[in-house]
Amino acid sequence: MSDFLQAIIDGVAIGSLYALIAIGYSMVFGILQFVNFAHGELFMLGAYFVMLFLTMGAPVWAALLFAILAVGTIAIVIERIAYKPLRKHNRLAPLITAVAMSLFLQNVVQVLFSPNSLSYPVNIPGTIVTLGDLYVRIRDIGIFILTILLAFCLELFLNKTKAGQGIKALAMHSEASKLCGVPFDRTVSLTFFIGALLAVIAGTIQGMATNQIFPLMGVNAGLKAFAAAVLGGIGDLRGAVLGGLFLGISESMLVSYELSTYKDGFAFVILILVLLIRPQGLLGRAQLVKV
Repeated sequence: MSDFLQAIIDGVAIGSLYALIAIGYSMVFGILQFVNFAHGELFMLGAYFVMLFLTMGAPVWAALLFAILAVGTIAIVIERIAYKPLRKHNRLAPLITAVAMSLFLQNVVQVLFSPNSLSYPVNIPGTIVTLGDLYVRIRDIGIFILTILLAFCLELFLNKTKAGQGIKALAMHSEASKLCGVPFDRTVSLTFFIGALLAVIAGTIQGMATNQIFPLMGVNAGLKAFAAAVLGGIGDLRGAVLGGLFLGISESMLVSYELSTYKDGFAFVILILVLLIRPQGLLGRAQLVKV
């Protein structure tokens, strides 16, 4: 029983990072109905930008703020240049463009920094406390609390502000929302910026917790976060958080029971099962099709 509880505790932190990235996937899909496969690279860019500003002498809070503004702007520019001209095309065109943009960003970072792993200049202490037979890292609890707090603030923003309600309206019915005066382009840009904000925070935490970053760090994390978003119900904020935590804890359990070889493939097994059994995800709603 203690091994089971320990696996849950160990999986909460990585599950929280998946959740922060999955929210970005979910929000963009909710409005544009396409998967932005370059979103994982925003997670990677966030870690690199924070490292860059830290090495320039900025304090952590300022480095994080500047990185959010930089990566958020990049996300908006990508949407305007690469995705907006393809909105009226079939879904395959923006999907391929997103994959190409993902590869482009990876190559740019490899050229500007290095194709090898780099040490992160600031670390989060891995202080461990003992609760009976369980070992708990203080930073893991902090990451989980931060994720829940950010998700709560985002839900408040979506429900209580005019801009947030615009995002929800576009997700429900874009054409009707436009007729009601919701600024489509501005709302899409805001959605990309919010997704980038959460990805930067997740990338920074990853860098500080593992003490290393590398250009391809967004590939695996991004794909698993996408699986988490589908598992929870893509387009649903709470579903993205639930899916991320479920995936992180499941991976931790596989490691705990000496099945770590299968932990990366497990996310995609989950993805296939969800698509076969419940395509709308755990918290998603099935869409009615008019005939």
